[in-house]
Amino acid sequence: MSEPRKPIFGFLWPKPDPDAPVDDAYQQVRRLRVTGRGPIRIVALVLGTGLLVVTTGTLILTALATSFALPTVLGSALSASVLVLILRGWVVGTYVNDEGISIDTTWRRVVLPWGDVRGIETAASPCPFVGLPLPVRAERAAVHTRDGRRLPTHVYATSPDLWLRPEAFDMARLRLEHWLPDSR
Repeated sequence: MSEPRKPIFGFLWPKPDPDAPVDDAYQQVRRLRVTGRGPIRIVALVLGTGLLVVTTGTLILTALATSFALPTVLGSALSASVLVLILRGWVVGTYVNDEGISIDTTWRRVVLPWGDVRGIETAASPCPFVGLPLPVRAERAAVHTRDGRRLPTHVYATSPDLWLRPEAFDMARLRLEHWLPDSR
């Protein structure tokens, strides 16, 4: 019992390895999130997680107290669907490491090695407003691939991580641009 206790959700904020090399042979293997989770995303996810726990607990107690009922089954299915969405909400974002860039959306993950990336450009484009499907015009960083695709990232001015914080948007944009191997 002399080992330090690990937090339940510690995988969301991993600590760097203290025994990692600090010379030229250092390789960043773990994916790093380009933008930290902003206050709007944290509040929404914590509230959603809390409501899900309360709702799921109520559904379980209802199912145990009564016989088989259609509303209980439908509620359980809805609760499981919301659980998947909340778990993905914690993971959604743009990640980088020495091997490449990864763009995780709600439904898919696009992983590109740096060799396939032609450049990163910031331009005004339609973006979701605070993660909602309401398009507004805002600055957004996009990855341009060698085969001509343009992949939008989660670095945009109206993001739930960066909204109303222009300095955080600029820092995230610069952090993303500096990960390109040509810029190092």
